[in-house]
Amino acid sequence: MTFFLVVITTWQKPSPTMADLVQPVPIDRALPVPLYSQLKEALLALIQNHALEIGDAIPTEQELGQRFCVSRITVRRAIDELVREGHLVTRRGKGTFVARGKIERPMTRMNSFSAATIAEGHRPGSRLLALRHEKAESEVALALQIEKGQWVWVVERLRLVDEEPLGVSEVYLNLAPELYLTPAELEQEGSLWSILEKKGVALARSEETIQAVSAGDKHAELLGVETGAPLLLIEGIVYTDQGQPVEYHRAFNRGDRYKYSVQLTR
Repeated sequence: MTFFLVVITTWQKPSPTMADLVQPVPIDRALPVPLYSQLKEALLALIQNHALEIGDAIPTEQELGQRFCVSRITVRRAIDELVREGHLVTRRGKGTFVARGKIERPMTRMNSFSAATIAEGHRPGSRLLALRHEKAESEVALALQIEKGQWVWVVERLRLVDEEPLGVSEVYLNLAPELYLTPAELEQEGSLWSILEKKGVALARSEETIQAVSAGDKHAELLGVETGAPLLLIEGIVYTDQGQPVEYHRAFNRGDRYKYSVQLTR
């Protein structure tokens, strides 16, 4: 009897080195611009010119330092700036990689997640995590201006953009007793606001706050990030056309994939 050993291997794109890249922008020590800032712009040019593609690991700090004739401290500061601005992402124990561009979400008008995502040129999606009817705790009752212990609907969903998990949504609804929600309609209709409007709930305005928080174990696992990774917590209350608060929501969005813009006039 003859036995054959079959070994299946997968090809992995090698990380580019400085020799693989196009001629980068040189560092000019005669300029009054700090060296780290010049290096940052040189690396950004490589990303914008697609010499470094999304998902590519950038050359090591040692390689960058040798190529540009700068210290590791200078290299590290330039990389830190690009990470902070969302152009690069650092993965512990693996290296630093070119990040996907952030989704810019303007906060100029009231819009559902689905409608806003489509307007930005992306495909929205969601996965229902929980649908339940429960008694309101103090924080929810205060936001919805109801008595503690009054029954509310709770909808928890994992929000997807182009099939990538980017946020966890928790919504608390104070609906009339004759109104109810089903998993089927939530899975069929991506926009909860569309469902509410079809049920005769007229939504008129919302109040929102944004703050930075760290991902706990639950959110980290759902979003595919490390525990402690930066998230943007969008917390808000939605009012009906009669001025009654009908929805209190919390959305935990990945800080490395979102940025919000606000337009102000004087």
